[in-house]
Amino acid sequence: MSDVTEFQDVPDGAGLEIVAFKTRARTIDHLGRGQIADAPTAVSELWKNAWDAYATQVSLNIFDGDSIIAAVFDDGAGMSAPDFTDRWLVVGTESKVDGPAPPPPKFFKGPPRQRQGEKGIGRLSAAFLAPATLVLSQQEDGVLSAVLVDWRLFENPYLSLDNIALPVRTFADPASVLSGLSSMVDVLLGNLGALDEEGVRHLNPAWERYSEEEWREHRSSTADTIVNFWARMPIEQRHLDEWPVMAHLDTHGTALFMLGAHHELSVWLGSSHEDEEAERVKGRLKDILTGFTDTLAEKPVRFEYEVLAYRGEIPRRILASSDIFGLEQFRDLEHTVEGAFDEAGVFKGKIKAFGKDLGERIIPPPRPLPTAPSERPGPFDFCIGTFEQVATSSSHNARRHSDLAAQVQKYGGVRVYRDGLRVMPYGSADADFFSLEETRQKHAGRYFWAHRRSFGRLAFTRSANPYLRDKAGREGLVENRASRELRILVQSLLIGLARDYFGTDAPERSERIAEAQSRNVKGKKAADDARKKRKAEFNAYLKDAVARMPMVAARAQSISARIDDLRGDVDREALAVLRGEIEQTRAEIAALSPTDVPRTMGAAEERYRNFRDELDDARELVRVSDDVLRGLEAKEGASSPREVARAVQVRHRDALNKQLDGYQQQIRENIRAATGVWTAALAEDKERYEKATAPFLRNLSASTNLADILSLLELNRRELESEFSDRYRPLIRNVAAVLEGIDAETALTAIDDDREELERRVRDLTAVAQLGITVEIIAHELEMLDSEVTRNLDRLPPEIRNDRAFGQAVAAHQALTEKLRFLSPLQLAGVRIRERITGARIADYVQEFFGELFQSNQVEFYASPAFRNIEFTELPSRIFPVFVNLVNNSLYWVGRLDTRLIYFDFVDGKVVVADSGPGVDKDDVGRLFQLFFTRRNAGRGVGLYLARVNLEAGRHNIRYATDEDPHVLQGANFIIEIRGVSAGG
Repeated sequence: MSDVTEFQDVPDGAGLEIVAFKTRARTIDHLGRGQIADAPTAVSELWKNAWDAYATQVSLNIFDGDSIIAAVFDDGAGMSAPDFTDRWLVVGTESKVDGPAPPPPKFFKGPPRQRQGEKGIGRLSAAFLAPATLVLSQQEDGVLSAVLVDWRLFENPYLSLDNIALPVRTFADPASVLSGLSSMVDVLLGNLGALDEEGVRHLNPAWERYSEEEWREHRSSTADTIVNFWARMPIEQRHLDEWPVMAHLDTHGTALFMLGAHHELSVWLGSSHEDEEAERVKGRLKDILTGFTDTLAEKPVRFEYEVLAYRGEIPRRILASSDIFGLEQFRDLEHTVEGAFDEAGVFKGKIKAFGKDLGERIIPPPRPLPTAPSERPGPFDFCIGTFEQVATSSSHNARRHSDLAAQVQKYGGVRVYRDGLRVMPYGSADADFFSLEETRQKHAGRYFWAHRRSFGRLAFTRSANPYLRDKAGREGLVENRASRELRILVQSLLIGLARDYFGTDAPERSERIAEAQSRNVKGKKAADDARKKRKAEFNAYLKDAVARMPMVAARAQSISARIDDLRGDVDREALAVLRGEIEQTRAEIAALSPTDVPRTMGAAEERYRNFRDELDDARELVRVSDDVLRGLEAKEGASSPREVARAVQVRHRDALNKQLDGYQQQIRENIRAATGVWTAALAEDKERYEKATAPFLRNLSASTNLADILSLLELNRRELESEFSDRYRPLIRNVAAVLEGIDAETALTAIDDDREELERRVRDLTAVAQLGITVEIIAHELEMLDSEVTRNLDRLPPEIRNDRAFGQAVAAHQALTEKLRFLSPLQLAGVRIRERITGARIADYVQEFFGELFQSNQVEFYASPAFRNIEFTELPSRIFPVFVNLVNNSLYWVGRLDTRLIYFDFVDGKVVVADSGPGVDKDDVGRLFQLFFTRRNAGRGVGLYLARVNLEAGRHNIRYATDEDPHVLQGANFIIEIRGVSAGG
């Protein structure tokens, strides 16, 4: 329909005016920037477009540079040039009237998806994120198509929508994209006006009028801003190369480049840690985009996402779909509600309180739902879970409680999902859909549930809930009766559950908390007492064993020397004497052998190690002497082999019986002592109730309230009953465990060791967090200082730059810069693309990195041909740190010896990293890869831990060589098993 007004004659002579709506260009501006609340919401809209295109992977990439570029990459079906003109550049959608959705593309392996887009304006979110957008897209077996938009063109109120021309084109060769953009920019700038023969652009009337208005209002000219923006192409080849299609890693997908990205995205490239506004913006993006897909569903949707920030060539991951609180973790919570509401509003689900499964419950709605389909919600799933905020009141152990406290800060909140994708912004700190915090303000204990201290989600489908629609700005659901009824159903359920099971009014809450508190306090005290007792017993044992060791060692040496003397002239009587001494010495060695060695011994560790080595030496001497003596006995002993064997059998039997007799005596004495203690305690406890309640009966008279006396008698009985139960039930369980053959002491020792180890790791990880912050700050400072030093060195006058000292300073600075450059692949946030890595590449890298250290420390480094020929595919940032850390350790240990060799080999499908150092003490092997474990002077104990973590992330394995593994040198030998490695050649 045209914009021309028509007049037609009508019978009564009046004029009939026929007009049409005129669509101004600013409509796009209103639908784009005007309808979006913030950058995270805009990003989520673009990700939902990727979902509708059947993408399984989507990412937001933020690049530094003179012009900040942000890009959304997906591996969806892609678009052709006709798709751009007929769909992408068309405002509005036919999704509600065009029948069923088209089938999934051939490459997609999964069920058809429900479209997330409703109004066909989600793509306009790009206008909020940047003033200009370049879209590149490719379909499978298609050519690369592109469209370029400058959204500022739509700010002119004097232009109609069809007055603006946008360039759409195809590229047969992806390598020509960057050079081909200039012609597309010319089309955009042509909207402002034409160029004259001298290259001067003359604005057309609409832009002249708008510029004059801006000048009168003291605003900068939009036309000038557009021209200046495109004076230099903002996008570079490095931006294009990160798109998997451009890098030939995929054959289909879309890249949406936002040129001159919004401040809410560019803050991720800043370096300041003190900008409160920037930190809030960052927190908002993480809050909104974390949990973009429903991770609490039985079958989560297949849609991976991540956000990356590029400073230079190296990306840093901000968040990813792998950062989740999953269903398994949810079901491990002590308080959970998990079920579904049906179409009548009846909830059916499972309840768990204080770790106790209360079974399934059916809970009707507070009132019948409206009858009109448009005024009631359809069926939906719901779950919510939390934990006691006070650790001593929780049924979780201290470590698990600490983990949950950290996780709820990151993943807490009750989110809302439609067809597997999040409905923004519910679940964020300021988006409490069910008003949990408002309800809690009335009485925190009674109403129990807290929005940011809970994990949960409500999930529905568009097909079952067509009237739960998004607001225009994607800021939640439209406030209609269907959404209000849904909210009432959930709020009523949570209030009722808090009253019956979780809140302060719940009948069993006080009892459950008292049990948990008592259990936690008693358990901690028992564990602490057991730990102190173990350490005291070990110290006493070590003191006694060290004192007795010299005598045992002397006897073992004497036996060995006398057996050597007997080899020439055998005396049967001497053999018998030696046999007795060997058995006696063997028994003494067994008595000195420790049965329970603490993991941490403090100052006693060196003393214990020296004693252990002496004991091992004595044991070896006795073993060798026994072997020789058995040979002499067989040769010179009894007349037949049977008699010799029988004599040995009797000797071993007698030794074992003697050992068992000793154990039997100890058991009898302990049982006798324990029985005496228990009998006395039971006799005393039997009299306690009588003594406690006798005064009540003595003072009983006609005027006494009998009901009060009976209550006191009942109260005393219950208190003593609880005390006796706590005292004697564990005793009965322990005795029963002994009868069943359960080694309670060993189990307690293992648990206590694990607890001690976990507590140490918590302390260590706190230190690592601080170390990580420090490293990040230092790395940033070094980068800035490096550029500053280089810039100022170049500015010095020629006479100084020709000086010898200047040359040495520049050489030293370049060496430092080179070291920093070498370290760049070691960052955990390194290049994401897996590469083909060879052993030769690893060896050359190590040689170049440590070359000067090898030379100055006279260390020989060698990689065998077998190692140099290996090949596998992996992230360089996952592999190179392992070899650097291993070689760095070897450099320290081989430096103590005359022979200094570090050797890489490949044997039996295993990579071997070996050195000629002293090797690893056998007691240290089990702790070798623990964080902060080190035997180096001034060592930090981080390198081997990071090596193991890096390799495990790729499902590889590293260990210290066992007896079954290949050993290529006498010192330390580390075995690395790399998944997918081939011998190459």
